[in-house]
Amino acid sequence: MMPRLLYRIAIASALLAGSCTWFGPVYTSPPIETSFAFTNFSKSYYAALGLRAYTSADSAEPYVITPLLAPGATYRKRFLDVFGGGCPNAIDFRLFLYKRVDDDLPIGLDDGEEVERMPLVAGEILGLPACGVQPLETYTIVNWEAPEGTARVKLAQATPLEQEMAAAGLFPNADGAWEIVGVDPALAETPPPAPAPVQSIRGRVTLTDGRGVEGQGVLIRSRFRVRLDDGDSSNDPDAGYGDPIDFKATDANGWFVIDRPAGAYQVEFFSDDYLFRPAVIEVETPLEDIAIIAEPR
Repeated sequence: MMPRLLYRIAIASALLAGSCTWFGPVYTSPPIETSFAFTNFSKSYYAALGLRAYTSADSAEPYVITPLLAPGATYRKRFLDVFGGGCPNAIDFRLFLYKRVDDDLPIGLDDGEEVERMPLVAGEILGLPACGVQPLETYTIVNWEAPEGTARVKLAQATPLEQEMAAAGLFPNADGAWEIVGVDPALAETPPPAPAPVQSIRGRVTLTDGRGVEGQGVLIRSRFRVRLDDGDSSNDPDAGYGDPIDFKATDANGWFVIDRPAGAYQVEFFSDDYLFRPAVIEVETPLEDIAIIAEPR
């Protein structure tokens, strides 16, 4: 048998002696399918985002508005579905915060989570860098926890786009955040969009032998994040979970289902008779079914 090295040399010689020259396979990277993700990390207020491709400072093109996001919720969408094409070179944004009608109740415990018809905060910013600087697989927009009547938004955090915004001096504050105070008069009468669709957080509580455990308590809290000081490495990030927003008890087979918009949540399990593994779990929905083991106390 011809040694492998000599075999390769013979093949290469034959190719070079022919009428065509072979340079080996050519690989082409597929284009990035770009999208955006809008997350509402406010502890108390509901948020909606408007966006459009930037064309000029006096553009009359309409904005595409996201669904209304409850605290902790995230909305993801491909730019192809929003703009009919890929990520634009620059983007115009509008942000709206809405106060709940029954804001004295914990979120999720008021009927329908109804919000007021006019925004508590509303602002617009034009021509923020996007794929003209660098295409991102996901362009992130995060509404952070802020005092009433204000909003703090981080855009494309920890990317070359954020560096470009900083270099241009767009957000001259410690956090490099888009800060909005009050309501832009031109946006004052913008009603809230329809709420974001729900995603089921579903799971089962069982004994070690697989039998379901009925009547075990399950509650859920929404994630929030306050302003992050990018210059303070000890504050990374300043965040937590709010008050319980829903409660369920497991059924006869140990199953539970909690319907909330897609987002970041903490699920907790409790009982007078059992301990749980784990007793607390942080989740980002949508996700697979949660499996919890119950052990008698």
